[in-house]
Amino acid sequence: MRRWPALLTAVCLGLSLLGCGPVEDPQPSPDHTPSPVPTRSAETARFSLGYDPAATLHPITGDSQVNQDLTGLVYQGLYELDNTFTPRPVLAASGAPSEDGYSWTFTMAPGAVFSDGTPVAAQHAAASLNAARSSALYAARLAGVTGATAADESTLVVYLSAPNGNLPALLDVPVVLEQGDGSAPLGTGYYQYELAGERLYLQANPGHAGSSALPYTTIPLTAVSDANERIAAFDSGDITAVTTEFSAPYALGYSSSYETCDYPTTALLYVGFKTTGGACQSNLVRRAFSKAFDRETLAQVQFSGHADPACLPISPVCGEYEEESAAPLGYDPAGAAELLAQAGYERGEEDGLLYRRKTPLEVTLLVNSDNESRQAVAGALAQALGELGVSVTLSTLPWKDYAAALSAGRFDLYIGEVRLTGDFDPSALLTGPLNYGGYENWALTQALGSWKAAQGEARGEAAKVLWDQFAQDAPIAPLCFKRGSLLVRWGMVSNLQPTRANPFYRMEEWTISSSR
Repeated sequence: MRRWPALLTAVCLGLSLLGCGPVEDPQPSPDHTPSPVPTRSAETARFSLGYDPAATLHPITGDSQVNQDLTGLVYQGLYELDNTFTPRPVLAASGAPSEDGYSWTFTMAPGAVFSDGTPVAAQHAAASLNAARSSALYAARLAGVTGATAADESTLVVYLSAPNGNLPALLDVPVVLEQGDGSAPLGTGYYQYELAGERLYLQANPGHAGSSALPYTTIPLTAVSDANERIAAFDSGDITAVTTEFSAPYALGYSSSYETCDYPTTALLYVGFKTTGGACQSNLVRRAFSKAFDRETLAQVQFSGHADPACLPISPVCGEYEEESAAPLGYDPAGAAELLAQAGYERGEEDGLLYRRKTPLEVTLLVNSDNESRQAVAGALAQALGELGVSVTLSTLPWKDYAAALSAGRFDLYIGEVRLTGDFDPSALLTGPLNYGGYENWALTQALGSWKAAQGEARGEAAKVLWDQFAQDAPIAPLCFKRGSLLVRWGMVSNLQPTRANPFYRMEEWTISSSR
């Protein structure tokens, strides 16, 4: 099999692999020669992307977001997630759990090949999943996977530590064919990495059946080592598409003329409660506080519309979001006041503050000072609670002190953010390492386990039980799921369909401007 020239490593320092051995190639193609890269033309100059030369392009071991944005163009997984977080089969033709739920068996889709012509086999999928289990990017997602093996070339078995009825939602992990020369591995996507001279390109993958429908045969890649370089390259037109989160400080730097297309993410912003002491140990108080938060206004004002308000720890674009269960936690100041009255709090005649047996309702709201958007959210929430008669002390701490205060329980409420997995498993928040508030409830834990294990139609019923229990106890108060944004220079393309995992999802359906 012909490998990339050694020059690629010198040009792109991040292409070296980190401890990943080669995968056995069941049907090698030694005579394959990569497609030549054409000279940069008017067409290819119109659309270009960035990459980080100081980081690896490996889709499993890499940690550069700029390079990860390219992953969906070069690699595919067993499944992909659409913008409702529904898993769609790609390299897997089908999958089914065992009777006890502790394993899944997948049949590989026939006809798929890597960019060198090597047929994709279950061995490649197993090796990729096992490598991902120990990678920084995928280890948390695959924590419940104990291993993957190939029963034969077309049959993959994935073993679990506990049943997961929605396992395919976690399996958009890239399936790769490692190269022995230290280059980025081969993939099965629309494009492949190619080097021409000292310039790195994405070149249409001739082994992909849909490559002929792509709007661009070749996409030049421009080296951008940091956020400032990326912004400058986008503003100058050296790169023509980038992703960002508008709540991030660097997003304010983009000033050129561009179009924005948002996509939902699993990044949850929420309020955590200390449930082991203080006012928030009462579920009546927690439910009241949840009702005091105007999530719609937060999403519009604090995030300029780049967020999806949510009362449950599952995105509202997901089919398992239960509107009926979420409703009792939604914005309702009068309902919040009524719940606080049920908890024994009364308004003081002189100061208008809430008291219970002459003790004022006082809480400390903890927030990270290193994040301006969270500070703005904290200020809005403190004002909302103040209007109810709650005395709020904002504790604004640098990250190190913030984390220490969380671990020590020095708060009544805190502003937190977590990136959930594609199956929206909230276990880490409710029963795991992110349960800083010390919440415990056997009924909710049981409902959570039943929902995670449920399959097919039973998932809907299990979701209703879980989210009803969640609304009754309000262990945390979800606020919104942040949206990511794909920015493309004005007037270049239309019909963009970015997703969380692939900003260039369904690129073959893009419409290119006739003026470009």
